[in-house]
Amino acid sequence: MIDTVIHVAIRSYKRAGLVKTIEIVPFAWIWVCESEEAEYREWYGDRVVAVPDEEDGGLARKNNAILDRSPCEWTMILDDDITRIGYWEAGGRVWMDADQIEGLIENGFIMADDLGVKMWGINQNRDELLYNTYCPINLLSPILGPFTGHLKPELRYDDLADGKDDYDYWLQNIQKHHKTLRLNRYHYDHGHGSNRGGFVSMRTMSREIAAVQYMRKKWGDAVFKEGGSAGGKSSTGKNILNSRIRIPIKGC
Repeated sequence: MIDTVIHVAIRSYKRAGLVKTIEIVPFAWIWVCESEEAEYREWYGDRVVAVPDEEDGGLARKNNAILDRSPCEWTMILDDDITRIGYWEAGGRVWMDADQIEGLIENGFIMADDLGVKMWGINQNRDELLYNTYCPINLLSPILGPFTGHLKPELRYDDLADGKDDYDYWLQNIQKHHKTLRLNRYHYDHGHGSNRGGFVSMRTMSREIAAVQYMRKKWGDAVFKEGGSAGGKSSTGKNILNSRIRIPIKGC
């Protein structure tokens, strides 16, 4: 299914030689802007896909370029700093190899298609205490940027949401399709916010504040709130690098 039905894309920026995800997902393709193509090809050869610079310039624009240009109907978009993908079993964590990850991606898309959803992903929190054995999936829980599967997507990322574009895109899916699929058993480990290059090189407190204000105006305070378990603080003391979402739809 990989490269025939499913295209696996790693979005990357200013990290030539530092793309961690390709080490555990060697069948993926690394998407970069044309101005960085030559540097990336020195490290990753033919696994590099370039898009015009004018179609890049931020996470939302790169995601849209991938969705617009993907050669397959189903597209997986991954961050470039994922170091491990694993799951909980019998009280212990199991880290997956490339073949197992390929199986997870293929089965995830098949299950999502069977359920009639347009977007799927895995748990962004790897804390064992937050994994509910008796709730293996959620249809109304957020799916964020580092690991997102798209099935013939009609929607596109909102560039005005800036660093909150993944929250916005998930809300768009819930608004239009009323469900997405999150596999709670699986989770990823990454260097989010600590690695050189990437979106973190463009991230400033003023941009974060502007993105939060935009999201609150677009979706309302009852749906989107700043705050989370980790991240930077605004002048009011609130965490604005992570956010909370509460949607007015009953379900799991």
